[in-house]
Amino acid sequence: MDVISGLDIKESKDVYSPSDDTYLLIELIEVDKNEDVLEIGCGTGIISLHCALNGAVVTAVDINEKAIELTRRNAEKNDVDFEDIHWSDIFSNVDGVWDVIIFNPPYLSHIPSLTYDSRWDGGVRGDEVILKFLDKAFLYLQPHGRIYFTCSDKSPLTRIYNSIEAGYSILEQKEKSFQFETIYAFAITLAGGDSPYLI
Repeated sequence: MDVISGLDIKESKDVYSPSDDTYLLIELIEVDKNEDVLEIGCGTGIISLHCALNGAVVTAVDINEKAIELTRRNAEKNDVDFEDIHWSDIFSNVDGVWDVIIFNPPYLSHIPSLTYDSRWDGGVRGDEVILKFLDKAFLYLQPHGRIYFTCSDKSPLTRIYNSIEAGYSILEQKEKSFQFETIYAFAITLAGGDSPYLI
């Protein structure tokens, strides 16, 4: 998708703000009109807004109640309707199957001296939240659906690739490098599927 300029996005110190990983993911995502889209960890709602404005039917969830409220406010400010916005810890409060599942997860390693923060804390090694997501995502995906997510080379990429190879096929991968980090955005589908999005 193209990044839409001019969206009125309110931010909060308690919610992850749109950043380079957000926009890298938006540029990778493809949605068709009337596709059912689930965004895990919606934050400000900016990715869900892009999907809805491209014609998708969007459900947005987050573990952070403040993010849920902020997504609702940003949807209202931009006159966009979502199918639903509610609380969920990844898939804990999600039913059904989806054409597209999106997750811009916390992917940094936990720092023992700091209090846990769901905006960035991906567990002891940084990949625990991503692996938990990939371990369940296939249960909620249509046979020819797509999953989009991000990660960082600050996490153990080998474990993430192993998890992908265990049940998925990579459709596309984008990356962006900075002085101290490279971030990755993946588009994947179910292994063995005949996705029209396969390269």
